[in-house]
Amino acid sequence: MNLKRAIRIGVLTYITLLIIGGIAISFLGINPMQRDKISNSVFAVHIITTIIIAAVSTLFYLKDKKIKSNAKEGLLFGIVLIIIGFILDMLFVLIYSFISSSKIDLLEYYIDPIFWSGLILLLATTAIIGSIKGKK
Repeated sequence: MNLKRAIRIGVLTYITLLIIGGIAISFLGINPMQRDKISNSVFAVHIITTIIIAAVSTLFYLKDKKIKSNAKEGLLFGIVLIIIGFILDMLFVLIYSFISSSKIDLLEYYIDPIFWSGLILLLATTAIIGSIKGKK
């Protein structure tokens, strides 16, 4: 695994999803701080978007000829994406809470079964992309 490359692409992936999510939230008039008022269909669209962006990012990560494309490499890249997402989520929540003096309950988001379904799909997608790309 090329960890530096994975981290760089992972951060770009997170920023891309943050921008797309921000545009969608603004367009739909959703307050992301009110988790209970967000419909499951919005979460489903978010998961699908995340899977698509993660798949493209995995292809980009595996484009390096020094990296051997296989399911394990794809899975490891998916784990890096999740770790980066967790760290940057925490950072943004801390900054937002400090600036706005409001409390955000990330635990409520992280214990949601829809969230865990999304993580499993992300890992499966990155592993499958790695496997398929390795067979070519």
